[in-house]
Amino acid sequence: MIEIRKAGQTIGRRETLPAGKGPKGPLDKAAKRFESMVVEGMVREMWKTIPVSREEDRSAGLSLAQKLYQKELSRELVAAGGFGLARQIVEDARKGLAMPKEPEGSPVRPTIVSVTV
Repeated sequence: MIEIRKAGQTIGRRETLPAGKGPKGPLDKAAKRFESMVVEGMVREMWKTIPVSREEDRSAGLSLAQKLYQKELSRELVAAGGFGLARQIVEDARKGLAMPKEPEGSPVRPTIVSVTV
């Protein structure tokens, strides 16, 4: 259980999944894959900040090897615990929080009355 505190006072509590549990079902696996894709995108963007020489920039083989390395690195980062995105997705989905309800007083969406083709 996680306690959410503000100015020393507990303002909320949240149940968490047991630590160290691996993927059990399709939801867990999909959440891990999604987190891996997010981490891979982040690793790819961070990789762009590394200066490269002109020879490295032209090599198609090196570019492919770097992409494969980045993908594997992201998988390893997620397998080692990741950033908690997969865990949060699973927790929210199991609690029914994956699709937040619209707040009261939200804007009215127009309704289509008829469609002509």
